[in-house]
Amino acid sequence: MSKKDERIPQIVDMMLRPGGATINEICDRLAISRKLVRDYLNNLQNENVPVQEKPDYHGKTNSKRWFINTDDYARAFSIKLSATERLMLRSVLERTRMFEKTELKDTMATLKSKVNAVTLHDPRKRVTTTYASFKCGKDYCGKEDIIDTVLKAIELSLPCTVTYRAANSGEAKTYQIEPYTFVDHGNALYCIAAIPAHNRDIRVLAIERIEKITLHADQSFTLKEDYDPEQYLGASFGIIVEDPVRVRVRFTAGTAFYARERVWGQDQRVEENADGSIILSFTAAGLTEIKRWALSFGSAARVIEPENLVAEITKEAQELARTYTKEVKNM
Repeated sequence: MSKKDERIPQIVDMMLRPGGATINEICDRLAISRKLVRDYLNNLQNENVPVQEKPDYHGKTNSKRWFINTDDYARAFSIKLSATERLMLRSVLERTRMFEKTELKDTMATLKSKVNAVTLHDPRKRVTTTYASFKCGKDYCGKEDIIDTVLKAIELSLPCTVTYRAANSGEAKTYQIEPYTFVDHGNALYCIAAIPAHNRDIRVLAIERIEKITLHADQSFTLKEDYDPEQYLGASFGIIVEDPVRVRVRFTAGTAFYARERVWGQDQRVEENADGSIILSFTAAGLTEIKRWALSFGSAARVIEPENLVAEITKEAQELARTYTKEVKNM
């Protein structure tokens, strides 16, 4: 992407503000010369963007402020969003805050400027009308080049060689992947990829566990014909892909409301009990994630099936009891 392509949307966004922008303000914002700003303004006018100049009554003598009238701009580009569409768009863009503490922050700011530049100016954009929480999110500082490479590989269908450290492995392994889909799940980033060395089996790789990545720009791959990310992850309770199982959990009356208000898996059913408790059942894959979820409710949830999950939670509960009993004795 050229510097011009990055800067023009930001200049348009500044001029769409109620107070417009001076050349000095644009220079300071983009760290460019006055001559370059004037070149960009001429480019915009040549492209029939309705740029106007008005006296800057609060500035120095003969100083000007540059504006783009929102109505004229909307008519020129025929892109007008309803209030609901603007809210939905802000909600989507809010997810980019995941990169706030990384070097990708400027890229995300440019993206927002571009969106603002090609849509009708929203007078409420400085008001926080949507908010995405990233509590317990993962830190991607230092992973910017890896993210950028994965995205390029997905867009251009280029294979990569990665050095990857699996969660339960002490040693990182190096192998080739064919990146298919970038996934944002639970405030964490993943890549769904085919593994050529394993008959192109589909796997999910956590971005933060990729230690090194090399793009093979001289090669290419085609997606597997039956690949569909929604179907691939559809049965998963979270991000882990395994064979799906039928899960049944009894929730106390006090917790029933919270348990039933979300969809936890496929074919979800709720059985009502006379005492106000419920039995929630659904089909999902990923026993490790399901176990953590069930344990998060404490004694208010009791897993009924599958049997192997009941056994794992029973063992975990016994270990917890021993741990806390030991801690109390040592106090």
